[in-house]
Amino acid sequence: MWWIRILFTVLVLSTLVLGLLGWQTGQPRYWRWLKIVWRAGFSLVLLMLLFFFLSRLARL
Repeated sequence: MWWIRILFTVLVLSTLVLGLLGWQTGQPRYWRWLKIVWRAGFSLVLLMLLFFFLSRLARL
């Protein structure tokens, strides 16, 4: 499940970058982008896990 590691790394790095930009500049658009990134990442993880488990069940 290498794709989860890559997605998690992207989520962590984007959280650090967007959080730092939002904190340094004080602009709320970075926090909105951070919310969008986390929602999209969480949805992607759920969909990938669903497909992973469905493919495992199909092999049985």
